[in-house]
Amino acid sequence: MLWLIAGLMCLILLVLIRGIIGPTVLDRLITINGITTMVSVIILLLAFARGEYGFVDIAFVFMLCGFVGNLWILKVMTPGDWTLNLPGIKGFEGDREEVD
Repeated sequence: MLWLIAGLMCLILLVLIRGIIGPTVLDRLITINGITTMVSVIILLLAFARGEYGFVDIAFVFMLCGFVGNLWILKVMTPGDWTLNLPGIKGFEGDREEVD
């Protein structure tokens, strides 16, 4: 178990280096996703090893925070209109009327 956790920590360092080197926002988003996933797996492995399954809730909340953080970064860093546009359904487009 210790070797598995040490291996995941080495992978976290490699992914972090890739995120620092990566020139685009997409590289950094993938880095955040990778690190969040690996830290969650480490938390889940510790929960399994110690038999304290309260850590599962902590890992779940950590994954949700990483997901919301990624959505926020995408919203801030990407230009454009973030309105929901469903062409076949009225009422979801906002103030605009459907054009046929």
